[in-house]
Amino acid sequence: MQVEMGDDGLDVSGISRDQCAMLVEALKASSDQRFMEDADLRRLFKLLAVLQSDVWDDMTAGRFDFNSYRRQ
Repeated sequence: MQVEMGDDGLDVSGISRDQCAMLVEALKASSDQRFMEDADLRRLFKLLAVLQSDVWDDMTAGRFDFNSYRRQ
């Protein structure tokens, strides 16, 4: 796993899908959920959760309906 803090923020491009899942599960199971109070960490947690889910497969395969998420 290669996770680095760079000039442009956190680079998680070297992380596998299984590692995303492991991190999400560890964070969800943590008794200390204060990381959710930080906007950037909360966003990262949500991104990792999507990356390890079936939603990501649907999105990248063009099967996900984005219509309800589009700004109106």
